[in-house]
Amino acid sequence: MPGDEVQRLGELLGRVMDLIDTRPSGYDPEDVGPPLVRPGTNFDDAWKDGRVQLKRNSKDLKEACAAIVKAFEDFDTKMGSSLKEGGGKGGGDAPPAGKAARPS
Repeated sequence: MPGDEVQRLGELLGRVMDLIDTRPSGYDPEDVGPPLVRPGTNFDDAWKDGRVQLKRNSKDLKEACAAIVKAFEDFDTKMGSSLKEGGGKGGGDAPPAGKAARPS
């Protein structure tokens, strides 16, 4: 199915979202020493802010993947039904090849 890769991407995005929700590492500025306190604190603060945006964007992408997979499935079902209704003999609206009226 053409949507398999998109479905897998949606599943992986779900895993990313789960990892984003894991508890903080417990960063303690005293553990890293004076030279790394400011960069560590800056990173920790930025990650707290970025986490919300990353999770929001991942959720949007995951939902888009689900919509694409659904569209593939719906199209596949519709085309399958169309072939069954037409008996597999070109059941569409177009005349068979070579049978179209020629323009004058």
